Amino acid sequence: MKSLLEWYLRIPPAAPGEGTDWVWLWRRPWPASWPAWLVVLVGLACAAVVIWSYRRDAATLSRGRRLSLTGLRLLVIAFAVLLLTELSVSVHRTGLPGIALLIDTSASMSLQDQPGTEITGAVPKGDDPAGLADGAPHRLQRAIELLTREDADWLHRVQSSHQLHVWQFSETAVPLLGGATVKRENETQFLQELQGLRPTGDQTRPAPAVRKVLSELRGMPPAALIVLTDGISSAGAADRFSRIADTARRKGVPLYLIGVGSEEPVRDLQLYDTLVDEVAFVGDPLPISAKLKSFGFAGRDLEVRLRREGSDEILQKTTIKAGPDGQPLKFELSYVPTEAGEEDLILEVVLANGETNDRNNAEVRHVSVREEKIRVLLADGLPRYEYRALKHLLERDKSIQLSVVLQDADLEYPQEDRVALPHLPVQREELLQYDVIILGDLDPGQLSPALQENLREFVREKGGGLILIAGPRHNPRQFQGTPLESLFPFDLADVSNPSAELTRSGFQPALTLEGQRGNSLFRFAESEPASLAIWNSLPPLYWQVEIAAIKPGVNVFAEHPLTRKSEIRLPTILLQRIGAGKVLFHATDETWRWRFRTGDLYFGRYWVQAIRFLSRGRLIGRDRAAELSIDRLVYQRGEPVQLRVRFLDDRQAPAEADGVTVLLERQGEGQRSVKLTRVPQAPSLFEGQVSQLPEGAYHAWVARPSFSAAPPAADFRVEAPLLELQRRSLDRTDLQLAAQTSQGRYYPLDEADRLPDDLPEGAAVTLATQDPIPLWNRPEVLLLFVALLAAEWLLRKRWRLV
Repeated sequence: MKSLLEWYLRIPPAAPGEGTDWVWLWRRPWPASWPAWLVVLVGLACAAVVIWSYRRDAATLSRGRRLSLTGLRLLVIAFAVLLLTELSVSVHRTGLPGIALLIDTSASMSLQDQPGTEITGAVPKGDDPAGLADGAPHRLQRAIELLTREDADWLHRVQSSHQLHVWQFSETAVPLLGGATVKRENETQFLQELQGLRPTGDQTRPAPAVRKVLSELRGMPPAALIVLTDGISSAGAADRFSRIADTARRKGVPLYLIGVGSEEPVRDLQLYDTLVDEVAFVGDPLPISAKLKSFGFAGRDLEVRLRREGSDEILQKTTIKAGPDGQPLKFELSYVPTEAGEEDLILEVVLANGETNDRNNAEVRHVSVREEKIRVLLADGLPRYEYRALKHLLERDKSIQLSVVLQDADLEYPQEDRVALPHLPVQREELLQYDVIILGDLDPGQLSPALQENLREFVREKGGGLILIAGPRHNPRQFQGTPLESLFPFDLADVSNPSAELTRSGFQPALTLEGQRGNSLFRFAESEPASLAIWNSLPPLYWQVEIAAIKPGVNVFAEHPLTRKSEIRLPTILLQRIGAGKVLFHATDETWRWRFRTGDLYFGRYWVQAIRFLSRGRLIGRDRAAELSIDRLVYQRGEPVQLRVRFLDDRQAPAEADGVTVLLERQGEGQRSVKLTRVPQAPSLFEGQVSQLPEGAYHAWVARPSFSAAPPAADFRVEAPLLELQRRSLDRTDLQLAAQTSQGRYYPLDEADRLPDDLPEGAAVTLATQDPIPLWNRPEVLLLFVALLAAEWLLRKRWRLV
């Protein structure tokens, strides 16, 4: 009858394994406030009136005719009430109840279980696609064999009465087939995915995995949850199956647990030594460097990504080729921030196939991205080309608040130019408000001793950035003997005007290795090779002063291609760290030539990046002299611990190359000292490492040099290897307890064939709901209503009641 009605209402027939459920919809034609007894009473009253009416009006008719008319009148009234209810039917498409199947793919599932013997150890799979070693299957392979043997008969028996959803889990649960139900049409794909499963998870966390599945299927709770596992919880007792069993019972989902086992040899990628500036600027390339060690991936291409913490958006990525096992590989990438704010950047190497430990695949670094204006003071003697090009550039840059001073300008110049000052700030507080000061070809005779002392304090004590631009008149030679002489990165007695050989033709300065990789000043493109190509194509320069020798510790970024008698190239752009600040010296005043045919594209990018680079010291703040850092907080036993001390104030850095000593102390034991050595080309950075530390919590602090306040310190701990490698036996007790608590069952692997026959039936699952089908206004219903009215009227007429 139901099928006939569905055909009559043109409802599509149910697919195999599906059914329909009818829900009747109607509304009350009487006030909702009426109680049920009142509705029944009114109905009986209406029926009584009809009966009494025909008993009186048709008293002359026979009993049969009187009952016929009464019945027709009652049917008419009933049909009228039916029409007023607006009766409709909603057909729900239903499917088989669901079953969730979880397969443990943690590392312990790679252990071999030899028949009649104890577990032998991890399987050295290598590239073995079947996951076999020495002729014995590992635990995961045995679990897959249960599901696929005899043409997947076990799966088909489950599917005959249930919809099957399959997940794999280690730390968390991940659906197979993208979460789709396993059906005949996608069975081949499912079996391929099943055969492709590998025991690579570095932790087993059963409780969170079950909790996630129950949460994902909360709209259609499964009739039962089947788990193929060894029951090992390597993250702690709180993650055991028995801890989630009561939650499953309250949700009406019993656990059907099949005991098996799990783990493969360690294949690991270790990311460490991530270096990034603490302060970046919007639109300014931020270089990030790190090191990578790989084990078991030699010669393979690895992808490294940069993203924000809490976001999957990839900010930058690069591909590197893994080196020999354990050999450090240094790489670098660049990221350009587009918004101001505090960012936690995650540099991560993508988890490779077969890797068992991904906890050391990423490092987090905090970066403060600034967009506030940098206060810059530009001072020169005359409005030469360099001054004018630089002034016009910085005036237009919205991130810079510019003030300028011209020594030889007219008295009216400050009134005519909104950024001009009549003279360099005399008051100390006025001068120290700037972040970067640019001094061109100034006459030092017009600078008071107090002003020059303030400039020295601005750099040494307050961490300000100073740029000195050489000129043909005063800078740098005439600063000899002044308080500012110590700020120059070379001896002023060894400086001379350019020779004829030097100025005979144009020259292109060559970037040193420090200029290419040690800073962001010369980043003209996203990649280092592209930036170098742009630098080498810039218009040539024609003038620069000759510097015979530089001071120790000075970094040379660019050099004249010619060499002197000492076979040392003449420095063109060089940097000196003095106290808390930095001094950048330009031996040429012709960077304005870089504007030829490109405008401010490269000229502007260089100068803005240089100003931002020098302003970082002021923006970070110098309330601490040094910091001690380690590459991560948790180490596995046997891993080397990398210690790094960075002196934020160069004056605190020891002169000796091994002048930093760090003490390590484990609770209840003695101390251990570690010497750190200076990193080449980074005089304020000292590094060292210590290995073979026993398990425990450690406190590290800098013992040498001494500090007036508390020394820089850090804490870390050393743990035993992964519990996946230590706990190897099947946790039968916990699995049986979980099955009993959830009102499910536990099966050894060799008895799991009877599980499909023991599954609960479960409730049908609503797959789809069609729009309600109105019945009250169908033509056949209305025609029947009219027919009843006509029949009553005709009979009354025939029997002479009208």
